[in-house]
Amino acid sequence: SMSKSKKNTIDPEEMIKNYGADAVRLFILSDSPPEKDVQWSEQGMIASYKFVQKFWTLHKRILEKLESPEKSGKPAFSENIEEFTNQMLNKINQSLNKFSYNVIIANLHEIYNFFNKVINTDVVSKNLKENYLKVLTAMIPIIPHLASECLDEISDNKIYSWPKINNK
Repeated sequence: SMSKSKKNTIDPEEMIKNYGADAVRLFILSDSPPEKDVQWSEQGMIASYKFVQKFWTLHKRILEKLESPEKSGKPAFSENIEEFTNQMLNKINQSLNKFSYNVIIANLHEIYNFFNKVINTDVVSKNLKENYLKVLTAMIPIIPHLASECLDEISDNKIYSWPKINNK
């Protein structure tokens, strides 16, 4: 634990300058439930920073995929993307209502892994962009700067409403 008298405190401004506000938020929210104290670790901070960087790289790859000419004919509707997105949105909503931010961070890692697999296929799904926009919108409370930057690059819309879940 930190103490001013022991001079073992962490300067948040220094952390933000070194790693960025989103990485600091991600680390603090991923560390523990809100009712517990944050256990600061340099390794955890670096891991959060690296995740933000990995997600940015994934975003760039998704943009390339969406802008590239079709290799396999007409894009098809992906039931898999639709189902995954709605399940994740439902989990995020439940976790937000319970203030379980560390669970949402775990969901973000699942989202990263899923979309990374999706873009490694040759097929571009009709509903990839629509579902990716929903995911980015749901990320705004957790990593607002990254989510906003990604949304600005992929959409002309500047006003985002919370995504609706398709219960089917």
